[in-house]
Order: sequence, then C-alpha cells, then structure tokens
Amino acid sequence: LSVLQSRMHRALVEYFRQRGLYSQAGLAKFQAASHENAQKILAVQGELSKTIQHITAFLHSLTDGSSTEDDN
Repeated sequence: LSVLQSRMHRALVEYFRQRGLYSQAGLAKFQAASHENAQKILAVQGELSKTIQHITAFLHSLTDGSSTEDDN
C-alpha cells in the first residue's frame, strides 16, 4: 500500500506539473491574442480619427463656402 501511495503521489505531482505548463501556454496564447487585438484597435482608432477630421473639414467647407484640400 505504501509503494502504491508513493507511485500515486509521483504521478499526481507530474500531472500537476504538466497541467501547470499547459495552463501557462494557454495564458501566453491569450496574452498574445490580446496584444494583437490591442494593436488592431489602435490602428482602427487612428483611421477613424482621420476620417472624422476629413468629415469635419468637409462640413466646415459647406458652411463657410470654401473648398476642401482634397476631394476624397
């Protein structure tokens, strides 16, 4: 019984070590995806900011009669 307990203990220690490594790998994967998504969000925000500036310039040109710098 003592030998069986010892084997079971070693097996559980190894299982939890492997499980920890697996969890760390999963966490690293999610962190990498999160970082990638954050970069994409920043890029979209930059493009939206430029678009809003173009729209604002266009609307101002309608109210003051001037033309916009580019006709995009």
